[in-house]
This record gives sequence, structure tokens and C-alpha cells, in this order.
Amino acid sequence: MDKEKAMLNDEELGSVQGGTQLPYIIKGGDTLGALAKKYGCTVEQICQWNGIKNADQISVGQKLVIKF
Repeated sequence: MDKEKAMLNDEELGSVQGGTQLPYIIKGGDTLGALAKKYGCTVEQICQWNGIKNADQISVGQKLVIKF
């Protein structure tokens, strides 16, 4: 189990394992490419899930959804 999933409570973890979504808040230094690699998806998927039109324009504190 990866570090982020290990930090979720039991209810949140069940949601993630059940194929739903993980909330994520952008931190300084984050890129969609790095997040995609970390969570096993593509930048295009993250953009689609979150209505992002330009992958180069994300902001610290922006809330994203990562789907599993």
C-alpha cells in the first residue's frame, strides 16, 4: 500500500479501493506529470476528471480528484 493510501482513514480507504476517488490538494512543486506517475494514471485523465484545460496552469491549494 502506498504512503498516501496508508494515511487515509478506513472509510476513505474503502472508497479508494472500491474504485471511487481520492481528493488531492496541489502543493508547491507539484506537477500533473508527477501526480500522474505517482497515482498510475495520465495527465490527460487528471485534466479530464478535473475540468483542467491547460495542464501547465495549476495553482497551490487547488483541489483535484484522482480516480482509481
